[in-house]
Amino acid sequence: MDWLFEALGHLLYWFSSIMPNNSYALALVLYALVFKILFLPFSIKQQSTQVKMAKLTPKIELIKAKYKGRTDQVTRQKMQQEIMELQQNEGASPLSGCLPMLLQLPIILWLYKVIRNPLSYICGMGASEFDTLFYRISNAGFTQAQIDGLAQDQLRIISFIKENNIAYSDLVTRELPNLDMFGLDLGMTPSLTAGWPLILVCLIPVFAAGLQWLTMFLTRKWNSVQQVTPDDSQANASMKMMDIMMPVMTLFITFSFTALMGLYWIWQSLFAILQTYILSRAMPLPKYTEEELKEMRKAQKKAEKEQKKALKGGVKYKSLHYIDEDDYDELPTVKGSTPDKPKTGFGGDIPEIKD
Repeated sequence: MDWLFEALGHLLYWFSSIMPNNSYALALVLYALVFKILFLPFSIKQQSTQVKMAKLTPKIELIKAKYKGRTDQVTRQKMQQEIMELQQNEGASPLSGCLPMLLQLPIILWLYKVIRNPLSYICGMGASEFDTLFYRISNAGFTQAQIDGLAQDQLRIISFIKENNIAYSDLVTRELPNLDMFGLDLGMTPSLTAGWPLILVCLIPVFAAGLQWLTMFLTRKWNSVQQVTPDDSQANASMKMMDIMMPVMTLFITFSFTALMGLYWIWQSLFAILQTYILSRAMPLPKYTEEELKEMRKAQKKAEKEQKKALKGGVKYKSLHYIDEDDYDELPTVKGSTPDKPKTGFGGDIPEIKD
Protein backbone atom coordinates (compact mmCIF):
# COMPACT_ATOMS: atom_id res chain seq x y z
CA MET A 1 0.00 0.00 0.00
CA ASP A 2 3.02 2.33 0.08
CA TRP A 3 2.32 3.47 -3.48
CA LEU A 4 -1.14 4.68 -2.40
CA PHE A 5 0.22 6.56 0.61
CA GLU A 6 2.92 8.14 -1.56
CA ALA A 7 0.29 9.21 -4.13
CA LEU A 8 -1.78 10.84 -1.38
CA GLY A 9 1.39 12.45 -0.08
CA HIS A 10 2.14 13.94 -3.52
CA LEU A 11 -1.39 15.34 -3.63
CA LEU A 12 -1.05 16.91 -0.18
CA TYR A 13 2.37 18.34 -1.12
CA TRP A 14 0.90 19.95 -4.24
CA PHE A 15 -1.94 21.46 -2.19
CA SER A 16 0.67 22.89 0.19
CA SER A 17 2.70 24.35 -2.67
CA ILE A 18 -0.21 26.43 -3.98
CA MET A 19 -1.11 27.83 -0.56
CA PRO A 20 0.30 31.08 0.89
CA ASN A 21 3.60 30.35 2.67
CA ASN A 22 3.20 26.66 1.72
CA SER A 23 0.72 26.37 4.58
CA TYR A 24 0.08 22.73 5.54
CA ALA A 25 -2.97 23.77 7.59
CA LEU A 26 -4.63 25.44 4.59
CA ALA A 27 -3.67 22.53 2.33
CA LEU A 28 -5.77 20.31 4.58
CA VAL A 29 -8.83 22.35 3.56
CA LEU A 30 -8.43 21.23 -0.06
CA TYR A 31 -7.49 17.74 1.08
CA ALA A 32 -10.73 17.46 3.06
CA LEU A 33 -12.80 18.98 0.24
CA VAL A 34 -11.46 16.66 -2.46
CA PHE A 35 -12.24 13.51 -0.51
CA LYS A 36 -15.61 14.81 0.62
CA ILE A 37 -16.46 15.15 -3.10
CA LEU A 38 -15.08 11.67 -3.86
CA PHE A 39 -17.27 10.22 -1.08
CA LEU A 40 -20.33 12.12 -2.33
CA PRO A 41 -21.86 9.09 -4.16
CA PHE A 42 -21.81 7.16 -0.87
CA SER A 43 -23.52 10.05 0.89
CA ILE A 44 -26.16 10.28 -1.85
CA LYS A 45 -26.83 6.55 -1.49
CA GLN A 46 -27.20 6.93 2.27
CA GLN A 47 -29.59 9.88 1.86
CA SER A 48 -31.64 7.90 -0.66
CA THR A 49 -31.96 5.05 1.85
CA GLN A 50 -33.10 7.49 4.55
CA VAL A 51 -35.80 8.83 2.23
CA LYS A 52 -37.08 5.32 1.48
CA MET A 53 -37.06 4.39 5.16
CA ALA A 54 -38.97 7.55 6.04
CA LYS A 55 -41.67 6.69 3.50
CA LEU A 56 -42.07 3.27 5.12
CA THR A 57 -42.36 4.60 8.68
CA PRO A 58 -46.21 4.63 8.75
CA LYS A 59 -46.38 1.06 7.42
CA ILE A 60 -43.77 -0.15 9.91
CA GLU A 61 -45.74 1.46 12.75
CA LEU A 62 -48.85 -0.43 11.63
CA ILE A 63 -46.95 -3.73 11.64
CA LYS A 64 -45.80 -3.01 15.19
CA ALA A 65 -49.38 -2.18 16.18
CA LYS A 66 -50.51 -5.49 14.73
CA TYR A 67 -48.27 -7.36 17.17
CA LYS A 68 -48.57 -5.01 20.13
CA GLY A 69 -48.86 -6.81 23.44
CA ARG A 70 -47.14 -9.99 22.22
CA THR A 71 -43.67 -10.27 23.72
CA ASP A 72 -42.80 -13.94 23.15
CA GLN A 73 -39.80 -14.71 20.97
CA VAL A 74 -41.67 -16.30 18.06
CA THR A 75 -44.03 -13.35 17.78
CA ARG A 76 -41.19 -10.84 17.87
CA GLN A 77 -39.32 -12.79 15.19
CA LYS A 78 -42.42 -12.86 13.01
CA MET A 79 -42.82 -9.09 13.40
CA GLN A 80 -39.18 -8.44 12.51
CA GLN A 81 -39.45 -10.75 9.51
CA GLU A 82 -42.50 -8.88 8.25
CA ILE A 83 -40.73 -5.54 8.65
CA MET A 84 -37.63 -6.82 6.84
CA GLU A 85 -39.73 -8.18 3.97
CA LEU A 86 -41.45 -4.81 3.64
CA GLN A 87 -38.08 -3.03 3.55
CA GLN A 88 -36.61 -5.44 1.02
CA ASN A 89 -39.65 -5.17 -1.27
CA GLU A 90 -39.32 -1.39 -1.21
CA GLY A 91 -35.52 -1.45 -1.61
CA ALA A 92 -35.02 0.29 1.73
CA SER A 93 -32.86 -2.09 3.73
CA PRO A 94 -31.03 -0.27 6.57
CA LEU A 95 -27.88 -2.24 5.67
CA SER A 96 -27.73 -0.51 2.29
CA GLY A 97 -27.22 2.77 4.14
CA CYS A 98 -24.58 1.38 6.50
CA LEU A 99 -22.47 -0.34 3.83
CA PRO A 100 -21.22 2.92 2.21
CA MET A 101 -20.07 4.13 5.63
CA LEU A 102 -18.13 0.90 6.23
CA LEU A 103 -16.46 1.20 2.81
CA GLN A 104 -15.29 4.72 3.65
CA LEU A 105 -13.69 3.77 6.96
CA PRO A 106 -10.40 2.25 5.65
CA ILE A 107 -9.97 5.13 3.21
CA ILE A 108 -10.42 7.68 6.01
CA LEU A 109 -7.79 5.85 8.07
CA TRP A 110 -5.39 6.03 5.10
CA LEU A 111 -5.99 9.79 4.82
CA TYR A 112 -5.20 10.29 8.50
CA LYS A 113 -2.04 8.19 8.18
CA VAL A 114 -0.72 10.39 5.37
CA ILE A 115 -1.55 13.60 7.29
CA ARG A 116 0.32 12.38 10.40
CA ASN A 117 3.38 11.16 8.45
CA PRO A 118 4.48 13.92 6.05
CA LEU A 119 8.19 13.07 6.47
CA SER A 120 7.60 9.64 4.94
CA TYR A 121 4.99 10.42 2.29
CA ILE A 122 5.76 14.04 1.39
CA CYS A 123 9.46 14.58 2.15
CA GLY A 124 10.64 11.12 1.07
CA MET A 125 12.45 10.22 4.30
CA GLY A 126 13.21 6.49 4.52
CA ALA A 127 14.14 4.18 7.39
CA SER A 128 17.89 4.89 7.20
CA GLU A 129 17.25 8.64 7.13
CA PHE A 130 15.07 8.33 10.25
CA ASP A 131 17.85 6.44 12.03
CA THR A 132 20.28 9.24 11.18
CA LEU A 133 17.81 11.91 12.32
CA PHE A 134 17.19 10.23 15.69
CA TYR A 135 20.94 9.75 16.12
CA ARG A 136 21.42 13.50 15.69
CA ILE A 137 18.60 14.20 18.16
CA SER A 138 20.15 11.89 20.77
CA ASN A 139 23.57 13.52 20.31
CA ALA A 140 21.95 16.92 20.88
CA GLY A 141 21.32 15.90 24.50
CA PHE A 142 17.74 14.67 24.32
CA THR A 143 16.60 11.61 26.29
CA GLN A 144 15.39 8.31 24.87
CA ALA A 145 11.92 9.04 26.31
CA GLN A 146 11.74 12.25 24.27
CA ILE A 147 12.87 10.42 21.14
CA ASP A 148 10.32 7.63 21.66
CA GLY A 149 7.55 10.22 22.09
CA LEU A 150 8.49 11.88 18.81
CA ALA A 151 8.46 8.60 16.89
CA GLN A 152 4.69 8.29 17.34
CA ASP A 153 3.83 11.35 15.23
CA GLN A 154 5.94 12.88 12.46
CA LEU A 155 4.20 16.24 12.80
CA ARG A 156 5.75 16.50 16.26
CA ILE A 157 9.15 15.61 14.79
CA ILE A 158 8.94 18.50 12.30
CA SER A 159 8.11 20.99 15.06
CA PHE A 160 10.84 19.54 17.29
CA ILE A 161 13.70 19.65 14.78
CA LYS A 162 12.81 23.21 13.72
CA GLU A 163 12.54 24.39 17.32
CA ASN A 164 15.88 22.80 18.29
CA ASN A 165 17.75 23.49 15.03
CA ILE A 166 18.42 19.83 14.25
CA ALA A 167 20.08 19.39 10.83
CA TYR A 168 17.75 17.62 8.39
CA SER A 169 18.15 19.08 4.88
CA ASP A 170 20.37 16.22 3.66
CA LEU A 171 17.76 13.63 4.76
CA VAL A 172 14.74 14.82 2.75
CA THR A 173 13.95 15.21 -0.95
CA ARG A 174 11.49 18.07 -0.34
CA GLU A 175 11.32 20.97 2.06
CA LEU A 176 9.48 20.36 5.32
CA PRO A 177 5.84 21.52 5.30
CA ASN A 178 5.01 24.75 7.06
CA LEU A 179 2.95 23.83 10.14
CA ASP A 180 2.45 27.40 11.38
CA MET A 181 -0.86 29.25 11.21
CA PHE A 182 -1.46 32.72 12.65
CA GLY A 183 1.92 32.47 14.35
CA LEU A 184 1.02 29.21 16.15
CA ASP A 185 2.91 25.95 15.67
CA LEU A 186 0.16 23.42 14.92
CA GLY A 187 2.59 20.52 14.97
CA MET A 188 2.49 20.58 18.77
CA THR A 189 0.04 18.71 20.99
CA PRO A 190 -2.53 20.95 22.74
CA SER A 191 -1.77 21.37 26.44
CA LEU A 192 -3.30 23.49 29.20
CA THR A 193 -0.09 23.45 31.22
CA ALA A 194 2.57 24.30 28.63
CA GLY A 195 2.39 28.06 28.38
CA TRP A 196 0.43 30.64 26.43
CA PRO A 197 0.89 29.56 22.76
CA LEU A 198 -0.21 25.99 23.45
CA ILE A 199 -3.13 27.21 25.54
CA LEU A 200 -4.39 29.04 22.44
CA VAL A 201 -3.92 25.84 20.43
CA CYS A 202 -6.32 24.18 22.92
CA LEU A 203 -9.15 26.08 21.24
CA ILE A 204 -8.85 23.70 18.28
CA PRO A 205 -10.06 20.58 20.18
CA VAL A 206 -12.86 22.65 21.72
CA PHE A 207 -14.03 23.81 18.29
CA ALA A 208 -13.71 20.28 16.91
CA ALA A 209 -15.91 18.88 19.70
CA GLY A 210 -18.44 21.71 19.31
CA LEU A 211 -18.71 21.14 15.57
CA GLN A 212 -19.15 17.40 16.16
CA TRP A 213 -22.21 18.16 18.29
CA LEU A 214 -23.49 20.74 15.80
CA THR A 215 -23.16 18.26 12.92
CA MET A 216 -25.32 15.68 14.72
CA PHE A 217 -27.87 18.31 15.76
CA LEU A 218 -28.29 19.78 12.27
CA THR A 219 -28.37 16.32 10.65
CA ARG A 220 -31.36 15.36 12.81
CA LYS A 221 -33.01 18.71 12.26
CA TRP A 222 -32.73 18.61 8.47
CA ASN A 223 -33.41 14.87 8.13
CA SER A 224 -35.95 14.29 10.90
CA VAL A 225 -38.65 11.68 10.35
CA GLN A 226 -42.20 12.59 11.32
CA GLN A 227 -43.41 10.12 13.91
CA VAL A 228 -46.89 8.62 13.77
CA THR A 229 -46.63 7.88 17.48
CA PRO A 230 -44.69 9.76 20.19
CA ASP A 231 -40.95 9.12 20.26
CA ASP A 232 -39.77 6.18 22.31
CA SER A 233 -38.26 7.35 25.61
CA GLN A 234 -35.46 4.77 25.39
CA ALA A 235 -34.52 5.95 21.89
CA ASN A 236 -34.50 9.55 23.09
CA ALA A 237 -32.24 8.62 26.00
CA SER A 238 -29.82 6.86 23.65
CA MET A 239 -29.78 9.88 21.35
CA LYS A 240 -29.03 12.25 24.22
CA MET A 241 -26.24 9.96 25.36
CA MET A 242 -24.73 10.07 21.85
CA ASP A 243 -24.97 13.87 21.90
CA ILE A 244 -22.74 13.83 24.95
CA MET A 245 -20.40 10.93 24.21
CA MET A 246 -19.43 11.79 20.61
CA PRO A 247 -18.22 15.37 21.36
CA VAL A 248 -16.42 14.12 24.50
CA MET A 249 -14.64 11.44 22.45
CA THR A 250 -13.72 14.04 19.82
CA LEU A 251 -12.35 16.33 22.53
CA PHE A 252 -10.25 13.51 24.01
CA ILE A 253 -8.88 12.35 20.65
CA THR A 254 -7.98 15.84 19.40
CA PHE A 255 -6.24 16.62 22.70
CA SER A 256 -4.18 13.43 22.26
CA PHE A 257 -2.85 14.26 18.78
CA THR A 258 -1.18 17.29 17.24
CA ALA A 259 -3.28 20.40 16.68
CA LEU A 260 -3.24 19.85 12.91
CA MET A 261 -5.25 16.65 13.31
CA GLY A 262 -7.89 18.58 15.25
CA LEU A 263 -7.87 21.26 12.56
CA TYR A 264 -8.47 18.64 9.88
CA TRP A 265 -11.37 17.35 11.99
CA ILE A 266 -12.80 20.90 11.96
CA TRP A 267 -12.55 21.17 8.15
CA GLN A 268 -14.25 17.78 7.79
CA SER A 269 -17.12 18.80 10.10
CA LEU A 270 -17.70 22.07 8.25
CA PHE A 271 -17.89 20.29 4.89
CA ALA A 272 -20.14 17.61 6.43
CA ILE A 273 -22.60 20.27 7.60
CA LEU A 274 -22.61 21.88 4.15
CA GLN A 275 -23.10 18.53 2.43
CA THR A 276 -25.93 17.50 4.75
CA TYR A 277 -27.72 20.79 4.10
CA ILE A 278 -27.44 20.44 0.32
CA LEU A 279 -28.58 16.81 0.26
CA SER A 280 -31.48 17.49 2.63
CA ARG A 281 -32.74 20.11 0.19
CA ALA A 282 -32.04 18.11 -2.97
CA MET A 283 -33.44 14.83 -1.55
CA PRO A 284 -35.80 15.85 1.28
CA LEU A 285 -37.47 13.31 3.53
CA PRO A 286 -41.25 13.08 3.04
CA LYS A 287 -43.36 15.50 5.06
CA TYR A 288 -46.96 14.67 5.94
CA THR A 289 -49.75 17.13 6.54
CA GLU A 290 -51.46 17.17 9.92
CA GLU A 291 -54.52 15.58 8.34
CA GLU A 292 -52.44 12.72 6.93
CA LEU A 293 -50.83 12.15 10.32
CA LYS A 294 -54.27 12.02 11.94
CA GLU A 295 -55.39 9.36 9.48
CA MET A 296 -52.26 7.33 10.14
CA ARG A 297 -52.75 7.53 13.90
CA LYS A 298 -56.40 6.57 13.51
CA ALA A 299 -55.46 3.49 11.46
CA GLN A 300 -52.80 2.56 13.98
CA LYS A 301 -55.15 2.91 16.93
CA LYS A 302 -57.68 0.74 15.13
CA ALA A 303 -55.07 -1.99 14.62
CA GLU A 304 -53.99 -1.73 18.27
CA LYS A 305 -57.60 -1.89 19.47
CA GLU A 306 -58.31 -5.02 17.42
CA GLN A 307 -55.15 -6.68 18.69
CA LYS A 308 -55.95 -5.76 22.31
CA LYS A 309 -59.48 -7.10 21.92
CA ALA A 310 -58.20 -10.36 20.42
CA LEU A 311 -55.71 -10.83 23.24
CA LYS A 312 -58.21 -9.97 25.97
CA GLY A 313 -61.34 -11.76 24.80
CA GLY A 314 -59.92 -14.44 22.56
CA VAL A 315 -59.58 -18.10 23.31
CA LYS A 316 -56.51 -19.07 25.39
CA TYR A 317 -54.16 -21.33 23.48
CA LYS A 318 -51.88 -23.84 25.05
CA SER A 319 -49.01 -22.31 23.07
CA LEU A 320 -48.23 -18.69 23.88
CA HIS A 321 -46.57 -18.51 20.47
CA TYR A 322 -49.75 -18.94 18.47
CA ILE A 323 -50.37 -16.01 16.17
CA ASP A 324 -52.41 -17.23 13.21
CA GLU A 325 -53.07 -20.34 11.14
CA ASP A 326 -49.94 -19.84 9.03
CA ASP A 327 -47.63 -20.35 12.03
CA TYR A 328 -48.13 -24.10 12.22
CA ASP A 329 -48.33 -27.00 9.80
CA GLU A 330 -50.89 -28.47 12.17
CA LEU A 331 -53.04 -26.14 14.31
CA PRO A 332 -52.58 -26.40 18.09
CA THR A 333 -55.29 -27.74 20.34
CA VAL A 334 -57.56 -24.98 21.66
CA LYS A 335 -59.58 -25.06 24.85
CA GLY A 336 -63.26 -24.40 24.29
CA SER A 337 -63.19 -24.53 20.51
CA THR A 338 -63.48 -27.15 17.83
CA PRO A 339 -60.52 -28.00 15.61
CA ASP A 340 -62.29 -26.80 12.47
CA LYS A 341 -63.15 -23.38 13.94
CA PRO A 342 -60.09 -21.98 15.61
CA LYS A 343 -60.08 -18.34 16.60
CA THR A 344 -57.22 -16.17 15.51
CA GLY A 345 -55.27 -13.81 17.75
CA PHE A 346 -55.83 -10.84 15.46
CA GLY A 347 -59.16 -9.70 14.09
CA GLY A 348 -58.43 -8.06 10.78
CA ASP A 349 -56.06 -6.84 8.12
CA ILE A 350 -53.71 -3.95 8.58
CA PRO A 351 -55.18 -0.65 7.36
CA GLU A 352 -53.30 0.49 4.33
CA ILE A 353 -51.55 3.87 4.31
CA LYS A 354 -50.61 5.52 1.07
CA ASP A 355 -47.11 6.84 0.62
